[in-house]
Amino acid sequence: MKAEEREQENLLFGLRLRLVQYELLIDAAQYLTSSLALDDVFTRILDRAQNVIEAADAGVLSIYDKETVLRPMACTGFLWEKMRHLHIAPGESMTGLTFESRTPRIFQQSHDVIRHTASMSAVNKIYYEQSLAPIKRDIGQHFKIKSVMCAPLLIKGECIGVMAINSFMHGTFSENDLSLLITLSNLAAVALENARLYQDEKNKKEKLAELNDVIQLQNHRLYRINQTHESLMKLILNGKSAVEFGAAVSGILGNPILIYDSLLGVLTRAPARLDLELGAPSFVAALQTVLKTWKPRRVQPNPKGSPPCSVLLCPIVTSDEIFGILAVLEINSKLSEQDVVLAEQCCLVLALDFLKKEAVYETEQRIKGEFLDELISEKNVATLRERARSLGLEAENPLAFMVAEIDFAKAPRQEGLRKAAHRRIQQTIEAELHGLNPSSLVIRRLNAFVMILPLSRSADAAAALKRSRSIARRLSDVLRTHHPDANCSIGIGRMCRNFGGVMQSYQEAKQCVALIKSRKDKHAVKDYVEMGAIQFVLDRPKDQLLQFVYGLLQPLLDYPPHKRDELMKALDAFIVSGKSHKQAAAMLNIHPNTFAYRLKRVEDILGIRIDDYSTFFDLQYAWQVLEMLDLKNGLLGTESDS
Repeated sequence: MKAEEREQENLLFGLRLRLVQYELLIDAAQYLTSSLALDDVFTRILDRAQNVIEAADAGVLSIYDKETVLRPMACTGFLWEKMRHLHIAPGESMTGLTFESRTPRIFQQSHDVIRHTASMSAVNKIYYEQSLAPIKRDIGQHFKIKSVMCAPLLIKGECIGVMAINSFMHGTFSENDLSLLITLSNLAAVALENARLYQDEKNKKEKLAELNDVIQLQNHRLYRINQTHESLMKLILNGKSAVEFGAAVSGILGNPILIYDSLLGVLTRAPARLDLELGAPSFVAALQTVLKTWKPRRVQPNPKGSPPCSVLLCPIVTSDEIFGILAVLEINSKLSEQDVVLAEQCCLVLALDFLKKEAVYETEQRIKGEFLDELISEKNVATLRERARSLGLEAENPLAFMVAEIDFAKAPRQEGLRKAAHRRIQQTIEAELHGLNPSSLVIRRLNAFVMILPLSRSADAAAALKRSRSIARRLSDVLRTHHPDANCSIGIGRMCRNFGGVMQSYQEAKQCVALIKSRKDKHAVKDYVEMGAIQFVLDRPKDQLLQFVYGLLQPLLDYPPHKRDELMKALDAFIVSGKSHKQAAAMLNIHPNTFAYRLKRVEDILGIRIDDYSTFFDLQYAWQVLEMLDLKNGLLGTESDS
């Protein structure tokens, strides 16, 4: 009877234990299938396993991380600071073996556990032994792993991890324990998959939100760019000034700006009261680098000089020409990436404005050039008067021509820079003439500028020449000041009272320039009166002039060089001094008797009488030719003027 009662008590105890286990499983199932927080899921899985399985003393849940290893994600009983460093390969130890076989199993005896644990790598074995420290401390010298059971976490036939439960004090695990572990493992796999799917959806949502933010930001940037482009284009189309345009660009970028042309002249600054010294060599070098590379760059502030703040330099370019630089001084705020894009957009619109102005300038020059060609040809006088009026020229007034030819000490190599340099010089001439002689016309011809000056109807030739000289000298001074690298030669033609005499005035102005250049004078002004008889020399072909000179001087030129040079110098001194023997001797620093001897030798060699009026005139004419053709110094044995 007692045996039956004990059997019934054992059965009842087993049923109660099974009931508790089922309740724990139901609780675990409800939690694991409802929680989406992975960290909580890992910890709860192991807690439920230890509560449901009576013999469980410790456990580890490892997840396969797609890098060929299983990594512990949570543990109970073990020291986590050591356990988390284990990297178990498939087939390694009991966990790796279960992962590889995808089959749950119990390692019943201690010697089975020890044998499979021995397959761990040396590093894993060290960390594993260290993770057992708390358990060994609690159990003491009788510590021994009695049994281990492992179950794979399977989703659609794919193993995503392994749950391992260890027994140190409660004996071996039973098949019933393994069934409970399998049930928990299946629940855990479902929970982990749900959490993973949730995390994937969450990540997608976050990425979509980030993408939406990027799209919104890009839309805002595009809106600002479109607004900027539209507002600046309106300014261009409405013909607003550079000052107004600069103020608009400064307002868009929220910082002061300067706009340079391709020769680094400041076209405008905003605000207009901006007073900063930006002439430091390093800053100028940065500007020149941008002109050379056509690429933007940021210049860092210089605490001891300029610039006092960082400056963004953006080139104003088209596909084949650079027009200038937009400099943004980051005084008020640092430019954002979007602001830099806006600055580049401003440069694009500025380039369009430069192109428009260049097209207008070229068209104006073409029309003026056609007018000049027709004016010189003296055809269709009635039509020319109408065209003159359309160009703002007072055709009824007397006219005078001036020609200004420009030579640069160091000419720009790029075609665009050369054009820009000539435009700036023409702007200087036009601005000055506007104040000196309104209604004047300036026409560019290659590297020269033709100026047609309307004069007072009551002016006579002397008054007209005086007025023209005053204007020419003023222009020469202004050009020398504003363009120090340019040498300007200005020639002045006579006044003509109608279109019939313009050809003569134009030719005289050109001849004056030719004379200045032949003498290599710098910043010189010549008029038709000062040119004198040399104008007749300039009218003759060069080969005829040389034929006359060599025909007159050939016997002396054929004389031995060491004797020829001193005789040529004596002749030169005689001509330059105006036939004064005393002055000529002083010029050569020799005795008058020595000079007289040398001059007599010249007469004998050439077979002439120098005192003869016509002979002296011929010699003077020859000397004018030699000077005009820059040959005299060579014949005298001296170096040419630099």
